[in-house]
Amino acid sequence: MTKMLKIVETAIVLLLIFLLLYANIAYYVWKQITIAVVEGYSMNPLLHDGDIVLILPANKINLGDIIVFKNDYNEYVIHRVVGIINCSGKNLYITKGDNNQFIDQVTFIAYRSSIECKKPSNIRILNNSNIYTKDIVQIIINSNRGIDNSRIVGKVLQINGIVVKISGLITR
Repeated sequence: MTKMLKIVETAIVLLLIFLLLYANIAYYVWKQITIAVVEGYSMNPLLHDGDIVLILPANKINLGDIIVFKNDYNEYVIHRVVGIINCSGKNLYITKGDNNQFIDQVTFIAYRSSIECKKPSNIRILNNSNIYTKDIVQIIINSNRGIDNSRIVGKVLQINGIVVKISGLITR
């Protein structure tokens, strides 16, 4: 049993060393790196309470990206981009937790600080019938509200579509 425990401890230490090295390299490349701890269950089964993720600058946000933004209560939220509405040359992002039934703008009855687009163009919606229903798509099109770049902190690091995370280090 002690040999197995030693192997697990070594693996955790190596993983932490790799994470710190990567964070330092990312800092020099992108000039920003943030490590965040996930709270709550809105992104289950992908992200769990206590998971650690790396947040990089959000230079370009695509459908399906997981972003971090500030809500009206100045809290950080980690959710997936399920829609993008172009409004007068600027993008507004529609977000949703993978484990939530509704998009954020519906759940919170439209953030007070979300921006409404009077004449939306180029509406793009994540097409994944397992998560997003036709009703939610219709709500996105009808609401024309979203999160602008000023509220976005960054996006969760993904390599080839796989979220880089550390699970099980932080328990509550």
